[in-house]
Amino acid sequence: MCRLHLRSALAQRRLGLVAVMLCASVSPLAASAQVYGPLLDSEIPLSTATGRNQGVLDRPKPELAPQGLPLGGFRVFPEISAGIGLTTNVIGAETNPRSDAFATLRPQVTVASDWGRHALSGVFNYDGARYRWTPAKNEDAFLAQVDGRLDVVGRSVINGSASYRRTYEDQQEANFPINGGGTVAVDQARGMLRAAVVTNRLRWTFSTDFNSFRYSDTITTNNTRLDLSFRDRSVYRGTVRSEYQLSADNSVFAQATYRKTDYVTTNPLDDRTSGEWRLSVGAIADVTSLVRIAGAVGYFHRSYDSPAFSSVGDLSVDLRADYYLSPITTISAVASRQLEEAAVRGSPGYIASRVGVRVNHELLRNLVPYVGAEYFEGQFKRYDRRDHGFGVGGGFNYTLNRRWLLGLDTNYRSRLSSGTQRGPEINEFRALTSLTFRI
Repeated sequence: MCRLHLRSALAQRRLGLVAVMLCASVSPLAASAQVYGPLLDSEIPLSTATGRNQGVLDRPKPELAPQGLPLGGFRVFPEISAGIGLTTNVIGAETNPRSDAFATLRPQVTVASDWGRHALSGVFNYDGARYRWTPAKNEDAFLAQVDGRLDVVGRSVINGSASYRRTYEDQQEANFPINGGGTVAVDQARGMLRAAVVTNRLRWTFSTDFNSFRYSDTITTNNTRLDLSFRDRSVYRGTVRSEYQLSADNSVFAQATYRKTDYVTTNPLDDRTSGEWRLSVGAIADVTSLVRIAGAVGYFHRSYDSPAFSSVGDLSVDLRADYYLSPITTISAVASRQLEEAAVRGSPGYIASRVGVRVNHELLRNLVPYVGAEYFEGQFKRYDRRDHGFGVGGGFNYTLNRRWLLGLDTNYRSRLSSGTQRGPEINEFRALTSLTFRI
């Protein structure tokens, strides 16, 4: 047991787990600072975590966890990562793709409280990437985030979060500009407040959040300026979930969400200001002693202020399943279907469907290789375009000791597009190896 100078052994174990989760949530092995999938996460995230089964990445390993530095009632976990990578299609070209090499640097500081009740934590990092031959793809991402939890009484809690980050859209996504030749930087400001009230078997969760998105200009494949300000918007969401506990680890719930999206543009052809209702039902349950699922299925209806866009209604899906094949092997699968904002003019959005699976195996206690696969489909509304693609990848996380980590992440992704207004068809292999030092 490492000496963290905490008030008790229980608090020591709790903080060790918090440190591992915080460090894992911003892993340096991600492909630079790009975002895969939607910028907005679920209003109330679904989790399959219980005390009975633990996935490979969730198991605490105190002998390998960073010790951090004491700071009053907090501990500080500094780290820095450096990596070298390559891509076979640096600007997402459909023909004559060009390879390039890049280097990454990611300093980060995580701060976590050491309190018996309540919690406060923060993550602050910079995530930079520099390409050898294509400076238009350089990235300067960052994140500043603070999270807090107020323990009210019993299992009733109030959570809050505030963050500001700069991230970059992935060129394989359907919402990436068709003729984009440089990075697409997105500045996102976010605030969230969520309360959970538990009475016997009934749990009520009330959540509200605000997200602001501002897009920087980029360049086209012909090296001309591309103005993306028409995509700037603010999103307001309010959600209530009523959950009934069938047993200690199984529950069913109903959820209602209202979402208001305000676009900044004054061009009526770009103004997709809208209001959306979504109703869903779901469950968090053990299918067997080794399989656990969490999911919701529902219906959404979005209406637009501008008469240029007709309303959209369709099925929504948000599912996750974990199969604990053994204490050292976890198979996870996810599936989602929702309406996402379109980057093309004239379309109110597109239905994005995603499925993916990932296998984590603890080959050694300090060596965890993984493989994964994903499939994506995007069907644009009022726009003759349909995208679909797949990706496969793998790598490993190797913890040399408390201070040093070595990682490798590789993936191959392919996107096809059809229709009279189709987008580019892109194939790309990307690899990144990184070394992390932490305290």
